[in-house]
Amino acid sequence: MPIPKFTKSPLIEVVCGIEFNALDFSSVHFGLYWEAIKDRFPIPPLDRPPIGDIEIFNTMPLLRRVWFESDDRKQLIQLQSNRFHYNWRKRDDSGPYPHFHEIYPRFYDEWSKLQSWWSQIEGTPLQPIRYELTYVNQIDKNFGWNNASDHHKIFSIVSQEWQNIPLQSNVFNTNIEFRLPDEKGTLCVDLKQGVRPKDSMVLMILDLTASTTDMTIDINNWFDLAHASAVEMFLSLINQQCKEEWGLKWLA
Repeated sequence: MPIPKFTKSPLIEVVCGIEFNALDFSSVHFGLYWEAIKDRFPIPPLDRPPIGDIEIFNTMPLLRRVWFESDDRKQLIQLQSNRFHYNWRKRDDSGPYPHFHEIYPRFYDEWSKLQSWWSQIEGTPLQPIRYELTYVNQIDKNFGWNNASDHHKIFSIVSQEWQNIPLQSNVFNTNIEFRLPDEKGTLCVDLKQGVRPKDSMVLMILDLTASTTDMTIDINNWFDLAHASAVEMFLSLINQQCKEEWGLKWLA
């Protein structure tokens, strides 16, 4: 089956995640877990807020989330008492982005090792209750987007008739949820504007997140379906001119 590949891609992050039940998980386990993985993730673990650098006002206590990073900082494990996420992240010096079938085996291997580690120290299995796959794209002026008025230049779902509106658009955010084939979960498309901290550049952030709580589905089959659906949706959202300018090619 041909694989789509962009020579110039806005993709900056891929996140494979599992939510699980582990009633006995405590703060002590974060340190024990790092001892088991620090040959692959040697950078000392850091506690991070739940949503990047964004401050959230909440009267409820925040769940602890710990980051474990690889030497090159391209691979990241995020661990909570009920969640495991494996991230691939683009770095400034990154070459071509890896294909999903390079990322997923790393995620599955680390998840399997977490399960084995937990069984050894606690004697009980982790019980998955939710699968999730997220693609994060940052679309800035290098991709033909400067402000909300440029949405129609990028996205096929935005009409050029917006140009006839008498006032200039300032912010355009939207969220659409789709059903995955055969009712095997949902795919959420989230478009929002933001500012990149390192250079204060205004950009459009496009997240595509597939998820399911149906644990009767084989994990490998579900992530394959989620990946294929997210890629198909991305290609449907981006207009033909952008595909050509971003160098879309189909690899055998």
